[in-house]
Amino acid sequence: MSTDALLDFVLTLDRLKAVERRTSPAGLERRENSAEHSWHGALCALLLERECAFPVDAKHAALLFLMHDVPEIECGDTFAYAAARADAAAAEALGLESLLATLPAQTGECLRALWQEFTAGETPEARYANALDRVMPLLHNISHGGKVWHEHGVTLAQVLARNAFVAEVLPAVWQRLLPRIERLFSGVADE
Repeated sequence: MSTDALLDFVLTLDRLKAVERRTSPAGLERRENSAEHSWHGALCALLLERECAFPVDAKHAALLFLMHDVPEIECGDTFAYAAARADAAAAEALGLESLLATLPAQTGECLRALWQEFTAGETPEARYANALDRVMPLLHNISHGGKVWHEHGVTLAQVLARNAFVAEVLPAVWQRLLPRIERLFSGVADE
C-alpha cells in the first residue's frame, strides 16, 4: 500500500511542471515552470555553497529548495511582487497538507518538515536556500533586460528591498548582481 501511495505521489509531483512562473529561462521566451525552478535552485545550492557568508550543508539546502514549491501544484505560483503575497503562504500550507495526505505518515512528516524549515527561513540552510530562491529570478530578469519587472511596474526600490537579504547571505554574488540590476532601471543595457 505505501509503495502505491509513493508512486502516486511521484506522479503527482510531475504536475509541478505545469505551474508557470513569471520569468523566462535565459535565452528562451517561454515562461519558466516551478519544476525547472526547483531543479535549477537545487543545483545552485550545490554550486554556490562557497559563496555563502556562513557554513551551510548544501545538500540539505538543495532538499529544502526541491520541496519549497511543491504546494504550488495545488495553488499555483504567486508573483514575488504581488499584493496577495501574504495570502500565498496560507494557500501553500493548505495545498501541502492536501498533497501529503495520502503518503505514509513518516514520509509526509519528513516532507512537511523540509517545507516548514524553508518557509521559516531560520536555519543556515533555509536562509541560504531562500537567498538562492531570490537570485534565480534576478538572473532571469537580468538576462531578459528586466522585462518582467518593467511589464509589471516593479521599481528598483522594490527589487532592492525584496532582495537585500541576498547581500547578507551571498555578499560576493550580490556585489556582482547589483550593478546589473541598477543598469536595468537606468536605461543602460546589461553587458
